[in-house]
Amino acid sequence: MTTLCPPLLDGSVMPLAELLALCLDGQLFRVGDAFACPDTPDTPELRARSLDGQLPADAILERGTAAWVHGTRSSPPGVPQVCRRPGAVGGKPPAPVDLRRRMLAPDEVTAVGSVAATTPLRTAADLLLQEPFGGQEALEVRHLLRLAGAPPGALLPLVPCGRRVMRQRVEERVTAVRRARLPRE
Repeated sequence: MTTLCPPLLDGSVMPLAELLALCLDGQLFRVGDAFACPDTPDTPELRARSLDGQLPADAILERGTAAWVHGTRSSPPGVPQVCRRPGAVGGKPPAPVDLRRRMLAPDEVTAVGSVAATTPLRTAADLLLQEPFGGQEALEVRHLLRLAGAPPGALLPLVPCGRRVMRQRVEERVTAVRRARLPRE
């Protein structure tokens, strides 16, 4: 079936008030800062595409934004969380972003549509270090591990923890992730 509606609608197509009204009426659903028709599948590619115009060209989605794109969060962070590799040069981002520079191995980055994002395993390791960390966060990390097809123990080599206190905190969090149970698990 051919559709005349683009996959994503935003304020450049019609006023935000109209888009929100259509959303309230069930004619659209929200995808980040954009909107899609109800018959459009909510896929990682669609979620990544909704961020495309807000990111620097060489940005890599990470942390909460990558978790949202991978489908483990219901909504993205208020400000996209992205990173650039050291040495990458680029102009000012077109929209506000939480940008940091960091080293990533080639196998820690994946293409989601036209956007680069950290893999589910790398995203899980990043979220393991975020504060606060409780039951909800452990469940989210467990979901990312399921997507990666990895056990909780796979997180330990990915998390730098030189001090004993940090190592203990990471081990406690990995234990919480092991205890977290997803539906149908």
